[in-house]
Amino acid sequence: MKKLPNKTFLLGLSLFLLILSLSACAKVKHEVPQPIAVEAEADKKTVAIGDKIRYTVTIDKDRDLQVELPAFGQDLGNFAIKDFGSSRRDILDREKITQWYILDTYITGESIIPKAAIKYKKKEDKEWSEIETGEIKIEVKSSLDKSGQEIRMRDIKGPVNLPSSIMKFLVLAGVSLLAMLGLLAGYFLKKRKRGQVEIKRPAHEIAYEQLEALRARDYIGKAMIKEYYTQVSNIIRRYLENRFGLKAPEMTTEEFLARARQAPELSGEQKNLLKEFLLCCDLVKFAKYAPAVDEVNSVFDSAKQFIDQTKENDPA
Repeated sequence: MKKLPNKTFLLGLSLFLLILSLSACAKVKHEVPQPIAVEAEADKKTVAIGDKIRYTVTIDKDRDLQVELPAFGQDLGNFAIKDFGSSRRDILDREKITQWYILDTYITGESIIPKAAIKYKKKEDKEWSEIETGEIKIEVKSSLDKSGQEIRMRDIKGPVNLPSSIMKFLVLAGVSLLAMLGLLAGYFLKKRKRGQVEIKRPAHEIAYEQLEALRARDYIGKAMIKEYYTQVSNIIRRYLENRFGLKAPEMTTEEFLARARQAPELSGEQKNLLKEFLLCCDLVKFAKYAPAVDEVNSVFDSAKQFIDQTKENDPA
């Protein structure tokens, strides 16, 4: 007759099977996905001024959940939104939504892409719930090196020598012909202008007229403060180009101030006045700063004061 297992062995086997089944149930319960999960990421953490950043918000949710995507305006913190789009994809009983934005900024230093708030609820629910992504820190570096000098790109390689002597002859003939045409054009223009006196208007007279024309457009009365500061800043930049030959309209404020510090034509007081004026304008144009009424009125006087101090002396 076959011997049956003893009671101790059967009790131990039963206890082992019970623990194994409880562990499996706990594992299955742990792997059940949440009704909704969100994530935000940026493709770059360190950029230079003017570089584009791709910012993505990903939503993984149950298919029966309704969601409202974050409603950003034209700006996202210190970043301007240049483009955006979205895509959706179904995976079994889940839905994955991807919302992307193309951002750029002209403010150096550490900037933060703020949290994105996503609202969600089931169809039968009346109240909306909310879930947020985390903040993302972006380091925006200047286009100047540590010494304040403009970083220059390497020049392109020179042209490759033409292998054919016929091509060289044609190039030399073309250059000679262009040179002859240039000399003839210069001769006739000089002959035509002979006896005429060219009178160039002083840079400060042009700037004064532009300031008065801006005042007549009444941007302040129309609450167009950002446009008003932009126009005043552009008038001063064009004045500096006409007065001293500084290519101010083609530079960022940081680049121009670095160049102005080396300009012997400007005194230390004038350089400080120019710095305060341009930085004040940039605060309103790029940082959403809302100036008081007195500040708005004083920016016109600051621009005129700078022109008064740096204008060309009357030859008389």
